[in-house]
Amino acid sequence: MNHPRVPVRPLAHESLPGITQGLGNMDGLLLRDRAHWLVTRHEGTITVGRVDTDPSRVLAGRATWRNPAPDASGTYCSPLPGGALAVSGRQAVTVYEADGTVRWEHRHEEWRHSPGASGACAPDPAGRVLLAAMAGPHGPGGSYAGDVCRALDLTTGEVLAEHTLASFSATYAFEHFPDARPDVLLTASMGQDGTHCLLVARTAAGLDVRAAGTAEEPYVGLGADGVLISQDVGGGYLCRTQDGADDVIVEAGEVLSEGEGFVGYTPGFVDDERILVVSAEEQWAEEGTHLLLDARTLRPLAELAYPRPQGVTAVPLGDGTWLTRDGESVRRWATARASSQNGAP
Repeated sequence: MNHPRVPVRPLAHESLPGITQGLGNMDGLLLRDRAHWLVTRHEGTITVGRVDTDPSRVLAGRATWRNPAPDASGTYCSPLPGGALAVSGRQAVTVYEADGTVRWEHRHEEWRHSPGASGACAPDPAGRVLLAAMAGPHGPGGSYAGDVCRALDLTTGEVLAEHTLASFSATYAFEHFPDARPDVLLTASMGQDGTHCLLVARTAAGLDVRAAGTAEEPYVGLGADGVLISQDVGGGYLCRTQDGADDVIVEAGEVLSEGEGFVGYTPGFVDDERILVVSAEEQWAEEGTHLLLDARTLRPLAELAYPRPQGVTAVPLGDGTWLTRDGESVRRWATARASSQNGAP
């Protein structure tokens, strides 16, 4: 399917060992405290880099920690206020100071007979508690009510609130919204049993947990005013969800070339008006077509014309720029017809 082609221009390039695997992890790209972060693991080290607000650079800085479980799968990291790091593992959530010392550890049940399950963690937008999804306790006779989300005091690790989730042995991920909303998005992917998308907020009464509209996919781009753009796991459709507005759904066959689907698992907002998606014939294709879509209608606006073919990774940053992966390096781009702050085609 033919679309207008818009040239792009490179803004910055930076080496980041581990980024190839990192962008395939649930914590590889994070939105925390209105900033984007990249998380990588390489040679026993966890590196967390904050994407620079200056579009002429990729990272504003990076910090490293020793990986406490270099051979284990399913760990999830999140940067914290003050330069600390939270790590969610199969048996504990641990907060590390910037110098690598342990602030506190919260041990919890482990998922039994569910090696694919994994927890997640994130500070609440106020920066006072750590929200953590983990395995819940087992009752008499091995009964299990469900996984749990706990609010842990960021200073002490004390459990301040707990909510039993409707999900079981899921793979979890947390994401902040780009504006000052008190809610945090929690996705709970249960494979063939589907995905729960939840809005979690710390309140005086405990934890408020409710469905995030009709979103039911684990790969979700978040915009201002609570907008969610979700991408079907199989690449068959996109859905725009927002409270108070009708859902907007676009099938891959309506906007993409025959035989192609949405790939890359990183739909997101280039700015308030446009989202960036990638299409290809299969999820792990070596090359993909990068498309700008209208953020409200999900209709195609243009195809991005790079100097040379790109892979299926595209990470929109909301400021008119986006990132792609080039081997173990990251490149930052903008459209060539306008400044990187608005980038309209």
